[in-house]
Amino acid sequence: MRSGGEPGPLAPAMTWHTLAPGTPGSPEWSHSGIAVDQAGTVYWADPAGGAILVQPSAGGPPSRIEVPLLEIHGITYDHRDGREVLWLADPGFKMRPPRYEPEARDGSAGCLDLATREFRPLAQPDLPQYAEQPWRPTAVALGADVVVVADGYGASLVHFYHRSGHLRALDGSDSGTGFRCPHGLAVLGHDLVVADRGNHRLVLFRLDGAYLRSFTHPRLRSPTGLAVQGNTLVVTDLDGALLAVDLAGDRLEEIVPFPAGRKQPGWPNLEREGVTVRPGLTAGTLNSPHGVAVGADGSIYLTEWVIGGREIRLTPSVGEG
Repeated sequence: MRSGGEPGPLAPAMTWHTLAPGTPGSPEWSHSGIAVDQAGTVYWADPAGGAILVQPSAGGPPSRIEVPLLEIHGITYDHRDGREVLWLADPGFKMRPPRYEPEARDGSAGCLDLATREFRPLAQPDLPQYAEQPWRPTAVALGADVVVVADGYGASLVHFYHRSGHLRALDGSDSGTGFRCPHGLAVLGHDLVVADRGNHRLVLFRLDGAYLRSFTHPRLRSPTGLAVQGNTLVVTDLDGALLAVDLAGDRLEEIVPFPAGRKQPGWPNLEREGVTVRPGLTAGTLNSPHGVAVGADGSIYLTEWVIGGREIRLTPSVGEG
């Protein structure tokens, strides 16, 4: 606490680093998640899909892990049970250059064993909603004994899995409002947090699926990706900000503020003479932040939803209190 009983900032001042792109100059539209392990190795998706890029903590050019997926949208690192795995969510569609028209296939969610490079998918839930809606997973979160998958782009459901298979599905209606694009997930303590992007809110549940509460704020516009930093939730807002949220204290602060002015034509890219191109991106300002992860040293890693992608590391500034 600050003097006078005022609460301190939710996040320290941060120093901006733009990571070297894994595929420089790629015309592919990146729609990637991001993860970091305890040693500082960073994982994100090749903008073209079909592969994970691996950036070691010591630097150097990223290596590649080929995966049988179209769009690696959600990435979650897990090192329990003596194995290192990445939980991956693939919505099953990707915008392809030069006209950025969609390529589509079946969606998938599952885990990639980093030792064997084997990908093991979870079974698509056998529910009536999938007779009309596609299976379009966007994120995976891990509880002590459950795996939670957000179907953000399909039926707008959140699914709980156990070793025995699918346990339950949530549609958000217990909150009084059904989900509209439950895009991101995080486990904070003993609770599940859902970034319900279409409803501009965060929704909290117990890990048994019981609804707890919802959080809204005027500066929570388009919550997209979630990561946990201590007791604080780090949130990418697709409209151009990185946010810190204290759910217990009902507080929200901007780590990287929303950009000034209106979005450019063709956002998140740029429409120039009828052609979609990569926009100009500047250090210190976000365009369309998407995936987010927090490292063991407090660094925040994020991706941007834009042609060619952009991966950023924010490190706590030395000497800042």
